[in-house]
Amino acid sequence: MWKSISLIIIILVEAQDVPLERILHSLKLELSFRTLLLLQNKGVSLTEACWGQNELDLNYAYINFNANQSNQLKGRVNRKILALVCLDSGAEDLMKALCENLMDIRGTHVLLMTTRDTNITSLFEDCRSNQMLNVLALRGSNREFIYSYRAFPHFKVMRRRLVQVRRYFEPQVGNLYGHPIAIIPYSLVPRSVIYRDKEGRRQIAGYLTHFYKNFARSLNTTLLVRWDLVPESETPDHNVTSGLLRDGLVDFPLVLTTLAPEPFYPSYVAEITSWFLMLPVEPDMPLSSLYFNLKGWPYFLGLMVVLALFLVNAQLLESGQGYFTLRCGNIFADHVLRAILAQSFDMPNRRLFFSRTLLYSLLMMAGLIVSTFYSANLATLLVHPPAAYKILSYEDLRRTHGKILISQQELPTLNDSIGKDLLEKNLDIFQITPALVEFLAKRNELNTSFGYPVTNTLWPFLQLKQIKMQRPAFRKSNEISFVPFMPVTMPMARNSIYRDAFNRYLSHTQASGLYDLWFRRSYHEHIAIGKLNYSMDQTEPGGYHDLIWDDLFYVWIAYIGGTAVSLLVLPFEILYYKWRKDHQKQVVK
Repeated sequence: MWKSISLIIIILVEAQDVPLERILHSLKLELSFRTLLLLQNKGVSLTEACWGQNELDLNYAYINFNANQSNQLKGRVNRKILALVCLDSGAEDLMKALCENLMDIRGTHVLLMTTRDTNITSLFEDCRSNQMLNVLALRGSNREFIYSYRAFPHFKVMRRRLVQVRRYFEPQVGNLYGHPIAIIPYSLVPRSVIYRDKEGRRQIAGYLTHFYKNFARSLNTTLLVRWDLVPESETPDHNVTSGLLRDGLVDFPLVLTTLAPEPFYPSYVAEITSWFLMLPVEPDMPLSSLYFNLKGWPYFLGLMVVLALFLVNAQLLESGQGYFTLRCGNIFADHVLRAILAQSFDMPNRRLFFSRTLLYSLLMMAGLIVSTFYSANLATLLVHPPAAYKILSYEDLRRTHGKILISQQELPTLNDSIGKDLLEKNLDIFQITPALVEFLAKRNELNTSFGYPVTNTLWPFLQLKQIKMQRPAFRKSNEISFVPFMPVTMPMARNSIYRDAFNRYLSHTQASGLYDLWFRRSYHEHIAIGKLNYSMDQTEPGGYHDLIWDDLFYVWIAYIGGTAVSLLVLPFEILYYKWRKDHQKQVVK
C-alpha cells in the first residue's frame, strides 16, 4: 500500500508544470548565456505575453524586439544569446524577424513559446529550412513537456518531460550519422585537382581534399561530390557556385577566397599568403661582353697615371732635370703598362735610389693586385654571369615588351589591390583572357611568353617543378607585388549549419600540424596523378660551359685589331726612320 502511495506521489510531482524561471535558470547553467532576446508581437506588454514579468529574472540583460524590428545582432552584442520567442499570433512575421535578427548567428539557442494549436512538426521543419538547429519549444500553458527535434540522420520531433531533462540542447552537428556533406570541386593546383583514374572516372586530389575528407570523418559522414554541377572546364564560376550555396545544393566549394563576404561567406582564416608577379628569368649577359662589365677600370687607369707620373719624374730628377712632366707615352710606356698587366719588364741594372726602388716595388704590387682582381672577377662572371637586364617595374616590362597574363575572374581583385589609376595606366602590359583554363594551363606549363600572378601557396610547387632545370625559367618578383599580405578563408553558405563545427575543426588541424602535413604531401601526390611534373626543357642554353669562339669575340677583335694597327704602324716607323736618317745626313753635309 505504501509503495502504491509513493508511486502516485511521484507521478503527481512529475506531472507538475515547471516554471519558466526554473527553465531559464537551468539554461543559464547549461549555456552561460549573457543576454535574453525577447521577441513578441508589437504592442504586447510583458504581462500579456507568453511569460509573466515575475517569470523573468531581472538580472539578465534584455533585448526586447517585436515582429517589425529586424536588426542583425552579429557584432553588436555578445554571441552568448538565448532567444525567447512568443508565437501566440502572427507566427510567420515573428519567425521572419527571428531569422533576420539571427543572421549569420543561426547557431544561437532559441526557446519558442507556442500556443496549444501550433503544429510543432511544421514549426521545426521551418526552423530546419532556415538553418536553426538549436531550438526548443514549449506548447501552450502546459510546462510539463518540452519539444525539440533531431536533424540527422533524419528529421524527427522529440518530446521530453521537463522534470527528466538533464540536458536541454543536444549537439546536432557532432554526429551526422552518415548524412553526406555536398561539395563542388575546383581544379586549382595545388589546393584541389580533378583527374581521371584508370577506369576513366573523375577523382579529386590536393590538400584541401584531404582536409574536407577528414572533416567529414570527424562528423561520422562522407563527402558527396556533386559532379553533376561541375562544368566541363572543371572550374566552376564563382557566381554560379554562390547560387548553389544559397539554394542549399552545395555545402562547401573546394576553393580558398579572400575575406570579402561576397559572393561567399568566409570561415576563420585558413592561410596567410601573398599575391605577386612571377616573371620569366632575364637572359644572361653574353660571355663576350663580360670583359666590359668588370668594375674598377677608372681606379686602375688613375693608378697607372699616378705611377707613371712619379716614375717618369723620378728619372728626370736623377738626370738633373728639375721639372715635372707627363706625356701619354709615359702612361703606356713599357714599364708601367707591362707592370699593370702583371707582365715581366726590364729594370735598370745600375744602382737605383730608394725612391725609384720603391716605385718599382709599387708597380709590381699594383700589377699583382690588378691581375688577381681581374682574374677572380672574370672567373666568377663566367660561371655566374649577371643578367643582361633587370625587370624591376612596369616600365621595365614595357621597355622589354613583356606581358602579364591574367584571367578575367582575377581582374576585380587586381583592381582592388593596386588601384584603378595604376591599373589603367599599365593596362597595355596586361593580357586578359576570359578562359581560366587557358590561364592555368600556361602558368602550370611554365610558358615563358608571359608573366603570371601567383600566390605564395602555389609558388613553392612551381619552384620544385623547375628544380631539375639547368636554369630556372621563372623567378619571384620582389618589386612587383599585388597583395603582400592576403589572408584567405574557406567559403561556405552564409548561414551554414556547419559553421561552428567547421571553424573548430580548422583551428584544431592547424594547431596539430595536419594542415601543413597535407600541404607538403600534395606535391608528390600531384606528380603521382600526372598533374605536375618536373620541367626539363630548356628554351636556350644556360649554365657554365667551356669558352667557345663567340665568347671570345671582343678578345679576338682587340687582338686582330691591335695586330693590324701594329702592322700598319711598322711601315710608317720604317719610313720615318729612313726619312730622319736622310735628313740628318743632309744637315751634316
